[in-house]
Formats: sequence, C-alpha cells, structure tokens
Amino acid sequence: MNSNQTTSSQSMAAMNAFYPMIVVTGLIQLLVPSTIHIIMVHYNLKPGEAGILPFIFFSGIMICAFVITHLIKKLTIKSIMIFTTIIVSVSLLAASQSQIFYVFAFLCLFIGFGTGVLLMVPGIYATNIYGKKSAQLQSLIFSFLALGFVIGPVFPGIISYLEISWRWSFAFPGLLILPALLPILLVKHEPVDEAEKLSVHIVKEIISFDRKFFIGIVITIIIAAGSTVALLTWLITFFEVERGTSLGTAHIVLAFIGVANVIGRLFWRKVSAKITVFRTLFIIVPISAILVFLAPLSEVTTINIVLFFTVFLFISAINPLLLSVASIYPRLYSSSAYTIFFMSMTMGGIIIPFCIGQIFQYAGPEIGISSISLMFVIATGMLFFIKTEIPIIKQIYHNPFP
Repeated sequence: MNSNQTTSSQSMAAMNAFYPMIVVTGLIQLLVPSTIHIIMVHYNLKPGEAGILPFIFFSGIMICAFVITHLIKKLTIKSIMIFTTIIVSVSLLAASQSQIFYVFAFLCLFIGFGTGVLLMVPGIYATNIYGKKSAQLQSLIFSFLALGFVIGPVFPGIISYLEISWRWSFAFPGLLILPALLPILLVKHEPVDEAEKLSVHIVKEIISFDRKFFIGIVITIIIAAGSTVALLTWLITFFEVERGTSLGTAHIVLAFIGVANVIGRLFWRKVSAKITVFRTLFIIVPISAILVFLAPLSEVTTINIVLFFTVFLFISAINPLLLSVASIYPRLYSSSAYTIFFMSMTMGGIIIPFCIGQIFQYAGPEIGISSISLMFVIATGMLFFIKTEIPIIKQIYHNPFP
C-alpha cells in the first residue's frame, strides 16, 4: 500500500513539474496576439499581411507534431525539454533584436516549433502514463496554459502604455523560460516506451477503428481550435481599432479573458468528469456559437468585454476536452492519436486566424469577430455527425468513454 502511494506520489510529481513551463508556454503563445497591432505599425503591415504571423507560428507547431513521437522514442523526456527550452529562448531573444520582418517571421517558426514540443510532451505523457485520468489532466494542462494567457498580455500592455520598445515583449519570456525548466530537471519522468512512432501505418490503424468517428473528431478540432486562436489573435485589434480603447487597455482585457480561460477549464473539467466529455461538448459548443456572434455587436465597450469574458468561460474547455479523446485508443496508439489531434488543432491555428485577418481587412473588425461564430455552428454539426459513433467506439475499446 505504501509502495503504491509512493509510486503514485512520484508519478504525480513528474506531471506537476511540467506546469511552470506550461504557464510560460501560454505566455509565449499569446505574444503574437498581444503585439500584432504594434508589429503592424512597426513593420508597416496590413491585417491581411500580419495574419501570416500566426500562420507561421502554428506551422512551427505543426512541424513539431510530425516529429514529436520520434523524439520521445529516441530521447528522454528531460533531454527533449532541455534542448527545446534552449531553442525557444534563443529564438525569442533573436526575434527581439530582428530589424527585418521576414527574419522576425522566420524566427516565429522556431518559436512555434519549440512551444509545440513544450506543450505536447506533457500532453503525451499524461495520455500515455495516466490513461483514464487523461481528460482531467488535459484540462489541468490547459488551465495552466490559460494562466499563461493571463500573464502574457500584461507585459506587452505595460510596454504599450509606457511606449517602451515592443521588442522587450519577446526578450522577457526568452529569459523567463530558463528558470521554468528547473522543476523538470529535479524529478524523474517515466519513459514513454509503449508509444509507437507516428507513421502512415499507425495513422491507418487509428482510422480503421472507426473512420467516421476519426474524421468527425479531427474536423471538429480543426474548426474549434482555429476559431479560438482567431479570437485571441484579433481581439486586441478589435478593441483598439473598432472601439478605440487606449494603449494597454486591450491587453488588460486579454489578461481578463485569460482569467475566464482558467475558470472555464477548471469548471468544465469537473463537469466532464460527471457527465462525460461529449455531453459537456454538446453544451458548450452551441452556446459558444451564439455568444461569439453577439459579443462584438454592442457599441458599448463594457458590454463587449463582459460578453467576451463569458464566451471564454465556455470556449476555453473545448480544446482540452477534444484532445482528451485520444485516451480511448489503446495505449500503444494513444500518443500517436494525441499527436494527430494536436496536429489538427495546429492546422486550425494556421488556417482560420489568417482567413479572419482577411475579413478584418476587407469587411472590418466587427464582422470579422462575428463571423467566427459560423465556425462553432459547423463544429456543433460535426458533433452531431459523430454522435451515433460514440456507442460503437465504446464497444471497440471496452473502456468507459471519458
């Protein structure tokens, strides 16, 4: 009994060591949304042109997703995290000094790659080591990520308000990420040695369990994740261009919305544990569609802020709950399934914010934000599309669906 308790304690300590790094990862993920308006001014860019930055950042994450299972099979968790932290730190510091936009954009590719590794390793570790607890742990991972979303906009907001160089927004996290590595260095992580490398054969095996379910869940993740990233990317631009908020104020709003992310993920994490993941998604996705449509319509800024806060109380839980579905696959395939779903989330982050940027440029910020609601309507339709497959998927794995 004592031995089991010790093993459990050691195992959870290994998981807990990831959380400071995940917070910093959240801060880094919000760098482009927090500074895109300043970068546009500095490099003389239009919204449609600036939309290439999240495209490049998430392309880096996509590259990471292709290689992550191979890295995990060849290297230890600790060595992966050390090497990646150095890549992200150097890339952020170099970006902070870049004088040419194309160089800056190229460095965003490496920042995206490293950020993807730092987020995916804990997710794969939770899926592979903790199995049935994956849904709760994914929500906890994304809650710490959301905590980074709270902190992320604050520093760029202060910089904007004080009219300090925006370059410090990238230099600061480049230094902050180094001490976040310390807890990972101090604990022992179990090897993820039962996970197969992501390959065409493994993808075919995963799809073969239930093709309709797999296609439906992947499309849902692409749409829902991309829409969430689009909201975060263009929210500050909406408030500063459409509502005329002062410099730094919109950053406070984004940090305020980060609080909604934390609260929402913790709340829906508990709800999903009681009523299942899919029943929870059938609640929050349709409501998100309605709220996203309504949030930008009022001309009163305070009402906009309250509605966007409410939006993220619901939207915040969608991505971690969808990613947790990977745990229903056999342990041999769960890491690859998680990677595929994460790649789908990344694909959404590549495509949808860029498209919304075009709408911002040609139709205006208000229509641009409201148009994202259509994505959540489609995601709701996809959930109904795969609803009939849930009993089948349960039967296949003889495992209670999360």
